[in-house]
This record gives sequence, C-alpha cells and structure tokens, in this order.
Amino acid sequence: MLGPKSRLMFSGNVTLRPSSIVARLTTRDHWVFLPYSIEERGEWNVPLIYLKEARWRTVRGSTGYFVNIPTRPSQYYPVEFNHNFVCWTEITWNAPQARWDVIRAAGPDYCCDIFEDKVQTAGQVGPIDGQSPLNPRTPAPSTEDKDKESRQSEDTVKSGRPGNTTEEEGLAELAESIHINPPHMATMTETEERIIVEEPIHAR
Repeated sequence: MLGPKSRLMFSGNVTLRPSSIVARLTTRDHWVFLPYSIEERGEWNVPLIYLKEARWRTVRGSTGYFVNIPTRPSQYYPVEFNHNFVCWTEITWNAPQARWDVIRAAGPDYCCDIFEDKVQTAGQVGPIDGQSPLNPRTPAPSTEDKDKESRQSEDTVKSGRPGNTTEEEGLAELAESIHINPPHMATMTETEERIIVEEPIHAR
C-alpha cells in the first residue's frame, strides 16, 4: 500500500515543476545590446508578423514607426525595427548631432515583443507592411487586349471616329468631297457668256 502512494506523489511533483518554470524567450532576451546611431529613420518595410503595436505614421514632423502608449506624457514614441536581430528598438532624436540614437531594445511596455519561436526565415515572413498585395483577379493581357480591340471597333462604328475607319469608308468620303464643289463648270459658263456678248462687236 505504501509503494503506490509514494509513486503517485512523486509523479505529481514532476508534472508541477515544468509548468511553473517554462518561459517563452523573446529576441530581446538574447540580444546583448549596445547603443548605436542612425542618420535617417528606416523604411516602411517591416513584415506584418513582426509589426505588433508599432504603426507607420507622421508625428511632430517625423515619419516612421511609432508606438502609442497612452499612459505616458507624449503618447506616441518612435521605434525602429532591427532586421538583423528581429527586434524593435527605442530611439530618440539627437539634435546637436542631427541623428537618431538607438538607446535600447524596446521594453515590455511597448508591447512589441517578438518571441523566438515565431521568427521566420527571410523567405517565409509573409506580407510586408506598406506593400499592396498582388491582385490575382487581374485578367491576362491577351484577353484584355482582345476585349479592348472589340470595344474600340464597336465604338468606331457608332461614333465614326477617324483613325479606325475601313478602306471602303475612306474611299466613300473621298468620292463625296469631289462632287461637292465643281469649279470647272463655272469657268466654262463665264467663257461662253463673253463670246456671246462680243460677237455683235466684231460684226460691225
């Protein structure tokens, strides 16, 4: 009787220990951070899976990623994404040096922690912030071109716009222009009238 009881108690202790000490590590936990500086803020190109609470916006004349922390005095705080360490960083503007100082990895209050088990390889990160997704419903160029040509032909027949007329329509227009103004007939009529008037003068 004592044997089974002791085994059950031992088994219970083993299952409780792991659950109390298991912790997920972030990319910040393994980064031995050293402050550095950047001349300009980074681009609008962070993978969506790493975006967390950071958003691209313009605040006080500066455009880049910011985190909204309502409990702090300034509310919006600039952050930069370090692609090498896959980690967000806190930055401040250094006016005398005209540069941005990266002072530390973003703390827990920034809500930008990236867990190590969520880090993906370069080709597997998925959609990128700031880039519009491709539209798979776009028709193939060949089909679109054929439809456009068909519509243009129909419009030409209805409106009679130049540039798309057939050879027969061009010849018909040329023929109509020839019959509109016959100048030779008027000249011959004038000549005949002069002859009729001048004949009695020669007879004298």
